[in-house]
Amino acid sequence: MLLLLALACDPPAPPPPPAPERPDLLLITIDTLRADRVGAYGDPLAQTPGLDALAAEGALFREAHSVTPLTLPSHATLLTGLLPARHGLRDNGGFRLDPAVPTLAEALSAAGYATGAFVGAYVLDGAWGLDRGFQTYRDPFHPQEVGQAGAFGELELPSAEVVNAARAWWRSQEGKPRFAWVHVYDPHAPWTPHPGGPEDPYRSEVSFADGLLRPLLEDAGQGAVIVVTSDHGEGLWGGGEREHGVLLGRHVTRVPLIIRPPGGLSGSEAPSPRTGLSRYDRPEGVDPALDLRPVPDAPRAARVVEPPVGGVDVAPTLADYAGVALPGVDGRSLRPAVEGQALDPRPVVAETWYPAFHLGLSPLFMAQDATLRAERGLWTRAWAWADDPDGPAGEGGDSGPLTALLPDPTAPWPRPGPLDPQAAAALEALGYLTAAPAAAAALADPRDQMGRLRDQHAAEALPEPAARARALAELVGRHPEQLDAWISLAVARAAAGDLPGARAATAEALARAPEHPTALANAAALALEAGALDEAVAQARRLRALNPADPRSHRIEAAAHVRRGDAAAVLQAGRAGLEVAPDDPNLHYLVALAEIEGGDPKAAVPHLLAARKAGSVARDIELWLAVAHDRAGEIDVARRHYQEASRQNPDDLRAWAMGSWMLYQAGRCPEAWPWLVNLQKRGAARDPKVAEALTACEPQARRR
Repeated sequence: MLLLLALACDPPAPPPPPAPERPDLLLITIDTLRADRVGAYGDPLAQTPGLDALAAEGALFREAHSVTPLTLPSHATLLTGLLPARHGLRDNGGFRLDPAVPTLAEALSAAGYATGAFVGAYVLDGAWGLDRGFQTYRDPFHPQEVGQAGAFGELELPSAEVVNAARAWWRSQEGKPRFAWVHVYDPHAPWTPHPGGPEDPYRSEVSFADGLLRPLLEDAGQGAVIVVTSDHGEGLWGGGEREHGVLLGRHVTRVPLIIRPPGGLSGSEAPSPRTGLSRYDRPEGVDPALDLRPVPDAPRAARVVEPPVGGVDVAPTLADYAGVALPGVDGRSLRPAVEGQALDPRPVVAETWYPAFHLGLSPLFMAQDATLRAERGLWTRAWAWADDPDGPAGEGGDSGPLTALLPDPTAPWPRPGPLDPQAAAALEALGYLTAAPAAAAALADPRDQMGRLRDQHAAEALPEPAARARALAELVGRHPEQLDAWISLAVARAAAGDLPGARAATAEALARAPEHPTALANAAALALEAGALDEAVAQARRLRALNPADPRSHRIEAAAHVRRGDAAAVLQAGRAGLEVAPDDPNLHYLVALAEIEGGDPKAAVPHLLAARKAGSVARDIELWLAVAHDRAGEIDVARRHYQEASRQNPDDLRAWAMGSWMLYQAGRCPEAWPWLVNLQKRGAARDPKVAEALTACEPQARRR
């Protein structure tokens, strides 16, 4: 009988293969991904087979929370294991990771790992300091497009391009332990429906990202540690917030976290479901395709871990698997929980300074433990989140021991930076530094002010720049402290052709936030467009004082010197910029032209080639390669480039004219003659040099 019972039971699962001493590590961050829009977390409408399959052989953390609903500071936490108050990044702009803050990539690189990062949004550009420790940091954002990035750094790269680059790098590093961080941006607004995906546009973006990532997950293989998470969720009108950054509801802090260890896990867990988020404040007729029906909190995975964890725990976990030390972190390794051990309960915390920096409202703070959740602004609410995930609409509840984890929103605000003491003193002397924050009575809680943010969204959505500018001007008239509305007003006025008005709106923004990088960059660019070159250079240097690694300041200053015709100054500004942005195509292009004009023409050639390789949109690189070789006396090489330039841009007569003049000056009239005839047919014979060459070369051409 005992034998029959034993035969009736499933045989015990074989033990997992031993993990390699230094396994490959793959960290994937899917921007703006809510946990409750992933199939493995219970969404019946999700189409996420890649993530679901990963959860089927990994540990799913049911209550994983972001430290902030902002991309840059959240990723800084993921890569350092430190809370924002310790790593210093509190917003998407104006802050840069201090060189003294250790990173996971640095520790892994020192231990012999090949380290590569592949990011999909400008807000994660290497200029903000997250590139430290990565031997490869791919962030090829073009300077002409960077000016379009707003407060959230929305400029993005196609996720397919990001994933393909990461896969190529992964294969190229075979034979050594690898750490890759891959960031895709697709679920971030604007939500674009994809053919064959869900009708809900947000779910469609999530499904599209899932499909792109599946080949990368396959490339990683069974020997790698794979971590998939997000920097924050998305409001989807929870609490009246369409996107993220302002509020701290579970819509934006709860994110997926799936960890697949080497060899994977066996088994299947599906704990009892809980009620999902259900209360949304969507304006009538807005986003009708978003399906906001409640989604059950019903995870299923090889292992489901219940206690709350945070983004602060990701770096210590990866360091643990790699066997490297990451001392002094705020998080803890989750490897024991992945391996089935009980996890000591710890509360998780989150903050958002976006309302303070951009809207003139109070910041918000959140803390959550296994039973309670508390949020604090100018008023506090606390509740049992498992019973009511949405929570009460207003003040109330006892936050108990969580109270000590909720900072005072009226305490002195953090400052952008880093600013060196001399730069700070200079800005203070000019009256550029912010004063102490307004008193609590002068602030408002963002949870009470979502209407004005909706007004800004509505104004920004108007198709005509002039109408957009009028609506935004009316908004800042009512709410002059709403900083981002001033910046949007400047952009709208510029688009409408009102350059003085755009500059005035930017000046108002800087009067309220003298260290705001977007306002500073806009002020410099608008001054450049207006021909106020001294002001453009001054504003660019203020921007550089905030973040010496921000290449925009060098681009603008170099462009101002181009307008002045000062080749030596262009060279100085351009070379300084290339020290912090060595792959910047605009800077390479400007330095090359300055070398041709007033430096060493041969030195221009590598800069022109680098500009082309980095994706410069300039259409005349081939022409300037010809000019550089021409001025260096390399006539035959220059001739080939002139020919190619004329082929690429047949309507640009400069290549024909410069090439024929070079050949004429070299006494090679028979070679110059076809080009001269072409110029004559195109009406260019009145040019003095063309006319001289035609007259001088015609007798030789006739003799032939």
